[in-house]
Amino acid sequence: LMLKLKAITKKYVAGDTSVMALKGVDIEFRKCEFVSILGQSGCGKTTLLNIIGGLDQYTDGDMSIGGTSTKNYKDRDWDNYRNHSVGFVFQSYNLIPHQSVLSNVELALTLAGISKEERRKRAIAALEKVGLGDQLKKRPSQMSGGQMQRVLLARALCSATKMLLLDEPTNYLDEEHIAWLKRYLQEYENAFILISHDIPFLNSVINLIYHMDNAQLNRYVGDYDKFQEVYAMKKAQLEAAYNKQQKEIADLKDFVARNKARVATRNMAMSRQKKLDKMDIIELAAEKPKPEFR
Repeated sequence: LMLKLKAITKKYVAGDTSVMALKGVDIEFRKCEFVSILGQSGCGKTTLLNIIGGLDQYTDGDMSIGGTSTKNYKDRDWDNYRNHSVGFVFQSYNLIPHQSVLSNVELALTLAGISKEERRKRAIAALEKVGLGDQLKKRPSQMSGGQMQRVLLARALCSATKMLLLDEPTNYLDEEHIAWLKRYLQEYENAFILISHDIPFLNSVINLIYHMDNAQLNRYVGDYDKFQEVYAMKKAQLEAAYNKQQKEIADLKDFVARNKARVATRNMAMSRQKKLDKMDIIELAAEKPKPEFR
């Protein structure tokens, strides 16, 4: 087991206002699990990715890395985790504008304590893999959005040893480089966690889905098409159970209303009222079906 989140809660507080971004999230990641996190915009996917990557701290619960709790992690422990265990490809570029492309990729290896000669070798190899071998001296301001996205990929690929975290990695990539990334992830020997709206890309690389809804996660084995099938079935089952219970509630309330004042039927009415009071009410979520993809 590489990573385990137990009852993770994340609350953001601003003055008198608080927002619950994550609520009691339980999730485990193992080697060779290729995971996608799905859900509507603003549902907490990126917050979860930031917590997994050590970029943000959870409010309650625990995250264990290789069986070790992070509750008592110091800053140096988080630095070590970020530098040696995870590689990031996020939507914001986070590149140093006055540094060359090569220096930006080398920086991640510098923080990880890699020697100058080795980090130069690995950084050049990573940039060549993403088709930027002839752009080493350029600065981010001289590059297109797609090229900067590939720099992020190179930086993540040459530094990550255990897990990749990718937030919309195909944005700005052309078909050739999407195909390259697809092949790379299909052959990746560890685990990765992916957020993407690119359905064909998702279906080609993932084997496990966590669907985020109402700040909680549900697990689905398989690709996006399988998720759609199972999600629709579960939703139909929940709606059927909800409708059945609503009819039962209406019948019980009607019986109580008609019979509670009559001496002969008062006890039966009280019995049905107790049943109503003890009933676990099934609730339908706000209209949030499967995530909408463009």
